[in-house]
Amino acid sequence: MKVNLIGAGNIADYHARSIKSLGYELGVVADGNEQAARRFAEKYDCRWTADTTLLLSEQADLVTVAVPNAYHFEVAKAAVNAGHAVLCEKPMTRSAENSRELAELVRKSGNPFFVGYMKRVHPTARKFKEYARRIGTMRSGLVRVFHPMPEASWTIIADQLAKSPKSTMDGVFVNSGSHMLDLLLHFAGPVRRVLAARMQYRDGCYPNVDAMTHALIEMENGATVTVECGWLPLSGVGRRENGWDELLELRGDAGLATLHTTWWERPQFESPVAEIWDEALRTRESFNAGMIDNFEEEYRLIRAALSGEDVPLATAEEACAVDTLIDDIFAAARRSEI
Repeated sequence: MKVNLIGAGNIADYHARSIKSLGYELGVVADGNEQAARRFAEKYDCRWTADTTLLLSEQADLVTVAVPNAYHFEVAKAAVNAGHAVLCEKPMTRSAENSRELAELVRKSGNPFFVGYMKRVHPTARKFKEYARRIGTMRSGLVRVFHPMPEASWTIIADQLAKSPKSTMDGVFVNSGSHMLDLLLHFAGPVRRVLAARMQYRDGCYPNVDAMTHALIEMENGATVTVECGWLPLSGVGRRENGWDELLELRGDAGLATLHTTWWERPQFESPVAEIWDEALRTRESFNAGMIDNFEEEYRLIRAALSGEDVPLATAEEACAVDTLIDDIFAAARRSEI
């Protein structure tokens, strides 16, 4: 499989490493910053260009969009219009309106299109789907996302925003919470409405970069789900006491299913853990598939999908649902400020 990559920033490293480690071909990387593109190409032994149009004119089995969030829409749209199969980093776009437009374009094109919610592809997450079916009628849920953001980082962010008020930076909810919202929708079904939401900001960061988000949402089946998401300098909390505290909990009439996800950039040290309390059996069951790189698993599944296999990768329609929920929670938070 030949993959061409748009974007040479931090997240592109994870994609390139996975492509190379799987023995796939990394053809060319494109980035408007020529120096960054050249360094990236030297590091990963591929060609480079500063012209995305040139990359899109070249044949490839897959084009990966790994540019900053604010540019996903235009770059992914160009890749689809050029006739490519596409992997777009999450979130698919930064607005529900743009996501609906892109999803419709993908539908009309018929081209394969995947969105990088790679936490759902881990075998432990797939086991959780079985557990979620065993809890009976879902009554409530919890989405928790807390990461150990150093205090010093907020001064750096505020200084950057002061110099560039129109910066395309996003906060914790978009960058970290979106993964867990995808898991919630993937395992628990659609959302009916957002009941309440509130966001907190550090000095100098409003409204670009949120520090903490809380929301209460109602699922289509009537269940209520609490969402809490934040960046905090708490280094010893979470399942592994490393400051990374991500949990999806679904509670039903017949059981309680939980999924603890991991520090996404450390697959060689950590693995997600899925658990269920089965009330009928009066037993607790746990599953841990081991140290599996989410990015590598994502590319394995993409190759399988391009060969016609049915795989649990996020589609444009599913990613659009996540972006719609994100917009709805932001809107509810704005109403709470009035």
